[in-house]
Amino acid sequence: MLHGLGASPLELSRLATDLNVAGFSVFVPNIPNYSFGTECGDWQDWVKQAEQYLWDLRTQYTTVSVVGLSMGATLSMALAQRESITSMVLLSTALAYDGWAIPWYSFLLNFASWLPFASRYRYAEAEPYGIKNPEMRAMVKRAMKKDHISESGADYLPFKYVSEGRALIHDARKKVSLIDCPTLFIHAADDETVHMRNAEWAYAHIRSATKEFIYLGDSYHMITVDNERETVNQETVRFLKKTVNDALDTPAFDVAPIQSPELRRMLRKRA
Repeated sequence: MLHGLGASPLELSRLATDLNVAGFSVFVPNIPNYSFGTECGDWQDWVKQAEQYLWDLRTQYTTVSVVGLSMGATLSMALAQRESITSMVLLSTALAYDGWAIPWYSFLLNFASWLPFASRYRYAEAEPYGIKNPEMRAMVKRAMKKDHISESGADYLPFKYVSEGRALIHDARKKVSLIDCPTLFIHAADDETVHMRNAEWAYAHIRSATKEFIYLGDSYHMITVDNERETVNQETVRFLKKTVNDALDTPAFDVAPIQSPELRRMLRKRA
């Protein structure tokens, strides 16, 4: 499981717990020079680290799937373009910074690396912190103030992180057609950081024969902790169980066709 840029495994802790309870071994690394509290490195180093984790896990397990959140989803795409993985779940995939809460002047970042003061630039997190739920948002705000890190990520990103993240996005977009593993996209229609059209574009351009797209209607960017986090967890578990079963000679899991309570209720209404 790969968390967001400059953040920590805390972002994925709830989902990781549910996956483990469902029968999966779960590994959520602190990637050097990518995670909170480490000096930023080059995006190529992030990919190499992710590859090394994948190689190590292959020596222990028959199947290895990848779950990525935000820039972690972009990093997952880069990994799937270079390596064979069992399946992949992409949450709030960061393929652009073009949501409704992104300042209009953000396009200046395209030129910032040429400016002498660029190295002093910091992208500060602010309301709504990627969270629509008011109680969770208040909790995140307190954690940001106290510890500078929360389930929603870090309180700010230095320019180096932003610049390298944009370079990773460019590479992932350029090689999107190389992705052929079963892939699930989950994205909020009201994502304030990354417009859903970016994930839709990726869905349309990957070569995967098995692919799904789930839209969320009551969340912002941090869907692992927002109003529909249970749906995110249930659908991630469902998809991974199904695709792991498909990859094995003997199925390892019993899989219900639909696990989301919201989807069950919708089908009952239609019936």
